[in-house]
Amino acid sequence: MLGQIRRHQKWLWVLVAGGTIISFIIFMDPSVGRRGRGFRRAAGGGAEFGYINGHAISREEYYDAYKEAVLSFKMSSGRWPGEDEGSRQLFDPDRRIQQRLLLIEKLNQMNITVPDSAVIDRLADMFRDPKQGTIHMEDYERFVTDELPQIRLSGDVQLTRDDFERFVRHDVGIQQLYQLGGLSGSLVVPREADALYRHENEQVVAEVVLFTASNYLATVTLDPAAVKQFYTNNLPDYYIPEKVQVGYVKFDVTNFLAEADRVLSQQTNLNQAIEQFYMRRGPESYKDSEGKTLSREAALKKIRDEEQHGQAMNLAQKKGADFLQELFGLYEKEPKQSDNLERLASASGLQSAVTEPFARSEPPRDLKVADSFADVAFALSPDQPVPTEPLVGTDAVYVIAYRKKIPRELQPFDAVRDKVIEEYRRREADQAARKAGQAFYATLTNGFAQSKSFQAVCLEANVLTVKPPPFSLAARSLPGWDGRMDLGVLQDATANLATGGTSGFVRTRDGGLIVHITSRQPVDEAKMKAELPAYLERIRQERHAEAFNEWMHKELEQARISHLPQFKKSGPQQND
Repeated sequence: MLGQIRRHQKWLWVLVAGGTIISFIIFMDPSVGRRGRGFRRAAGGGAEFGYINGHAISREEYYDAYKEAVLSFKMSSGRWPGEDEGSRQLFDPDRRIQQRLLLIEKLNQMNITVPDSAVIDRLADMFRDPKQGTIHMEDYERFVTDELPQIRLSGDVQLTRDDFERFVRHDVGIQQLYQLGGLSGSLVVPREADALYRHENEQVVAEVVLFTASNYLATVTLDPAAVKQFYTNNLPDYYIPEKVQVGYVKFDVTNFLAEADRVLSQQTNLNQAIEQFYMRRGPESYKDSEGKTLSREAALKKIRDEEQHGQAMNLAQKKGADFLQELFGLYEKEPKQSDNLERLASASGLQSAVTEPFARSEPPRDLKVADSFADVAFALSPDQPVPTEPLVGTDAVYVIAYRKKIPRELQPFDAVRDKVIEEYRRREADQAARKAGQAFYATLTNGFAQSKSFQAVCLEANVLTVKPPPFSLAARSLPGWDGRMDLGVLQDATANLATGGTSGFVRTRDGGLIVHITSRQPVDEAKMKAELPAYLERIRQERHAEAFNEWMHKELEQARISHLPQFKKSGPQQND
């Protein structure tokens, strides 16, 4: 393939996205540094990796799909799965592997072949500098020979040049599937787009009657028996939740900045890569704390600092993985004691600590970690005292170990009396607001039957109306009213109302409202003429994607995919 690229004079410029330029990324899992035991458990004994449409999925096919799922995520998001907490949450290996297996199966069923020239063109499109239009083959070569081999997947699986070129070839074929599967959705004629544009962009002028719970708090009577009954009816709300306490060793990113700087200094073209990254994203992407565009020098420094931080975090992950490997070894040799982590940390010259007990919904307040930290901690037990991988926070990597769990406990009424009273009053006020809103809507209905106007009925009932600024269905904010009124509620309530129409009573988080449309202001014809071509194209793309997703869903249902292993952090595990 590389020879063909040279013959076609296609100079490839490596994609640099997200915030990582050429970082040493490790997908943290127990197989890293633990001799790949998860991989052998899944692949040992010639076990088949499930079935699709009756034929067995081999280990090679499964892992090829896994690699392509990882590469697809990188190319679409600019991040490697596991590079940060966001990518960890977004990358669902089970779902993505299954989809990739199906798409490759469909390519084979439909006999879709992709010529080398199409692969070369796609590579050029993927790695072209969008500003200058130039491509550099030496950067492509560095990407496939230097960066890819450093990406270790679960089970010590590595990415190669062949993996990447196979992924690109399949992706070109999948694009053909996308065009075929979503074809029905893209058939949007200009007349339909014209009507949709007008409907979404005409300005609605409305009056709103608000029924807010806070206006009814003073009317709530505190009946002691009713308050006590409220407590009894809502006992689950007054439990102190189950809590867990863990010991931990913190690998602070600041301890690895100097080493990260040395790693970066060895990249001879780092400054050029940073400059190209800056040019592609554009100066407006870099702001200071006041929202002002940074100078070129300040922006370049910010990019380099982010890359240094990413490199340091990767080094911290590696150090944490090494410590976790030793901790696993300690648990294999000795009984599972609650202070194993502390003893190993002391012997290794590391500082350990113990968290305050924390609930699943409230991660440790003194640690800058994601919500998933608590999920992992709560999965631990005396029999499974440590997780399968270090946990990545904002400023550090953590290796944790189980200490104890504290069962949930019901708080007696006297201990939470003030809280119960407050919540009872809020509940009663909310119900009073909604009752008033529903009663007024009945008044409106009767008034309309007598040919009275909305304004006349409001005046007779001594009900005040408010007038939010004009809005459209396409609006994303309500200038001056954001926070005072939910734009989405207004849009939903008025979407199908004609001028002069009045909504029913619409419940909101703190009461409810009734909306009356005074008028609809037509769209600006000149603006519509200018925006309609792009709008039509966007609608076609959205409909096309919807149709393809529907096609994909049906194909997955009919594909008879079965017995796929469940993917764990350490790799695919055969189901019992």
